[in-house]
This record gives sequence, structure tokens and C-alpha cells, in this order.
Amino acid sequence: MIKLGIVGSTGSVGSQALDVVRAYRNEFELVGIVAKRASDKLLKQAIEFKPKFVVSYEDPSKDWLSSLPEECKYLKGEEGLLAVIEESERILNAVGGVDGLLPTFYTLSKNKILLASNKESIVCLENLVREKSEKVIPVDSEHNATFQLLSMVKREDITKIYLTASGGPFKDTPLEELSKVKPEQALCHPRWKMGKKITVDSATLMNKGIELLEAKALFNIDPDLIEIVIHPQSLVHGAVKLKDGNFFFCVSPTDMRIPLINALFYPERFYNPFNQVDIFELSPITFERIDREKFMSIELCEWVARVGGVYVPVLLGADERAVELFLEEKITFDSIVPLVREVLSCVDLKDPKTVEEIKYAVEWGYKKLDELVLKKTP
Repeated sequence: MIKLGIVGSTGSVGSQALDVVRAYRNEFELVGIVAKRASDKLLKQAIEFKPKFVVSYEDPSKDWLSSLPEECKYLKGEEGLLAVIEESERILNAVGGVDGLLPTFYTLSKNKILLASNKESIVCLENLVREKSEKVIPVDSEHNATFQLLSMVKREDITKIYLTASGGPFKDTPLEELSKVKPEQALCHPRWKMGKKITVDSATLMNKGIELLEAKALFNIDPDLIEIVIHPQSLVHGAVKLKDGNFFFCVSPTDMRIPLINALFYPERFYNPFNQVDIFELSPITFERIDREKFMSIELCEWVARVGGVYVPVLLGADERAVELFLEEKITFDSIVPLVREVLSCVDLKDPKTVEEIKYAVEWGYKKLDELVLKKTP
């Protein structure tokens, strides 16, 4: 049995991972589930799956604690996180944002297998990720697809690696109309159901730009070898072009449980009980070039991929704050990326060496964007 810990069990990816565990009960020993809040959802997961440890970062109520199954031991915060990692073989880090830094750091530092679904920790801990690359299995659909493709071909035969983007809700929206976009429009992703932050990032394509940084870190790839293309159907999750002219695609329906099955059982392949389709249902498949004038985030992230260092966490912090301000309708949609770019032009920090310094750089970017917006406000 695979000893599994899930950090971020109540989120979208964590919940879908539990779908896989539910379908393959005899294959997993669920060591622990970790969430920020002691929510009703976390309690329901504990009651159903009865993991050894149940962990939250916020204090639970007495009624909540008394409702836990006898088999479960409640632990709070970092103590609980470390206990889950210590007793697990594989840790799924499905936490959103910079909260995912410590789970990734502890998992790899303790030489456990990381099932990586937290972009921020991968791009900020690039050196550690490369050092422990044999312990890292990507979960997100694009990087899991690339992971599979790279295992099938020789690196020296690759001339291009493609990351695909649906184009989000504004793929066909004229540039001049983007200033009028409302939060509810940006939150309507055409293919995936995700949290608010990542959905807005998908609308600006900032999410895809950060995925370029992630691919560089995960696979030790020259960013100039990576190209982001629009693929509206979201069926081709990764592609490589070889020097002999062949293209290899990794194709599947838009269902996160498919890359989760691959990552949870790797290197074995298990049957997908959720969403089997026929090849005719995977048609049509089309690709388009990105409108770089409209989606300026791609060029910005390509630059950050080349310079690296402190610019990576500053980018994350600035983008997080810009998205928050847009959702609060304090800035326009088309000002998100220009504001982030302006923050990057102000950087005067040294490259971070520790998790604490990375967090400081993220916070610096967050606060600097606030300062810039305040200066621009009449």
C-alpha cells in the first residue's frame, strides 16, 4: 500500500485526489490530510477516510474535535504537517499560493516523494527541486504531460517543448475591450473549474507564464526551448517536437483525476475509472499563436525565467495583490500585468537563500504593488 499524505485536501486538486483514493481503497494508506481551516469539508473527509492524522492551521471548535473518528489524531499546524510528512511515502502538495512553500521544502528535505501541484513552491525552490528531481512527480496536467513525454524521448532529440493554454475567457476579446472586463467575466473559465486567483491568472495568461517558470525548474529546461500556444479544446496537455520532425502529444479529457492517477501510482499505470472516452470525442484539435500584445504576461514571465533569482517571488507577490485589487474592482483587468511589470522594475533586493527570505520577497512584491496603486489613485 502507498502511504499517502495530502496537504490541501479540501481544495479542488486535493478533493479529486481523494476521488482516486476512494476508487482504489486497497492501494493506499491515507496517513494524513492537511487543510488551512477546520471546516465541515475536512471533517467529512476525516469521517469517510479515517486517516491517522487530521491537521488544520486554524483552531477547531470543541464540537468539531469531538466529531472526529477515534482512529484520527488531531494535530495543529506545522507540527501536524511534519507528522504527516514523516510517516508518508508520498506527499501531494495541493496547497494554493506561497503557503505551499514549507510543505515542498519539508517533503524534499526529508527525501520523500513530492507529488507537485503547488506552482509557487516549485518556482521559488528551483535549486532544491533540481537537486531532488528524482523525488518530484508533477501533478498539474501540463507538467504531468511533459513529464510523461520526456520519459519517452532523448533530451538531445527535442527541439521544442509546447505548453498549451486554453486562451481563457478573453481569447477572442478585442484588446480595447479589456479595460471594461468585470470580475465575474474573468472568473468564467471556458474549460476548468478552479479557485478565483488561478482563474483570473488564466484570464491574463499569467498562470501559463508561471507554468513556463515551473517547467524550467522541474525539468531543467532552457526557457528558450519552451513555447506557449493557444489550444482552445484543452485536450493536448503537452507536446514535444523532435529533430526528425515528429511531434509527440499527450492527450486526454479535461479531468484532473487523469494526471492524478498517473502521479499517485507512478511508475505503474492504473485503469482510469472516471472518464473514459473514445478517440472521436477528442476532435477537433487546433492550435493558435498567442496575441502577445493582448497577453503581455507571457513576455514578462519569459524575461523572469531568464533572470530568475529574487524576481520570481516578487512576481508572485505582485501578481497576487494585483488580482486581489482587480477582484475588489479597485484596478482594471488590463492594468494587472503592467502593474506587476512596474513592480519588477523597482526590485532592489538580493536573491533569497532561505524560505523566510523567499516569503519576504513575495511580501515585498505584494506591498510594492499596493504602493504603486496608491500613488496612481487620485
